[in-house]
Amino acid sequence: MPGRSGRPRKRSRYLVADKGYDSDALRRYCTRYGMRPIIPRRRMHRRPRPGLPHQFDRPGYRQRNVVERLFGWLKEKRRLNTRYDKLASSFKAMVTLACIERCMRADFSDRT
Repeated sequence: MPGRSGRPRKRSRYLVADKGYDSDALRRYCTRYGMRPIIPRRRMHRRPRPGLPHQFDRPGYRQRNVVERLFGWLKEKRRLNTRYDKLASSFKAMVTLACIERCMRADFSDRT
C-alpha cells in the first residue's frame, strides 16, 4: 500500500516444527497471524477443538530435514559448536567458511 509508512511487514507463510511444538495455543497464534502451521500431532488423546483442523503437509515437513542436516554439518566444526568467538562478525565469518567448505566438498565429490 502506498499510504503506509514504516518498514514493510515481513512474516513467514509457514511454521514448520516438530511434535514438541504441538499445542493449540501455537496453532491459534499461527492462524491469527496468517501462518500455516506444519506441525505433526502428538500421539496422545485430546478433546477435539472447534474450528477447521489443519491438514498435515508431509512433503513440506520433509523439507525441514534439509535445515536439520545443515545444522548438523555446521556443528561438526568444534569452533562453531561451542562458539569460541566473542564477536558476532567473527562467528558469522566462521559460519560462512564452514558453508563454503561444505559446498566445495560437495562439488568435488560430484566430479569423481
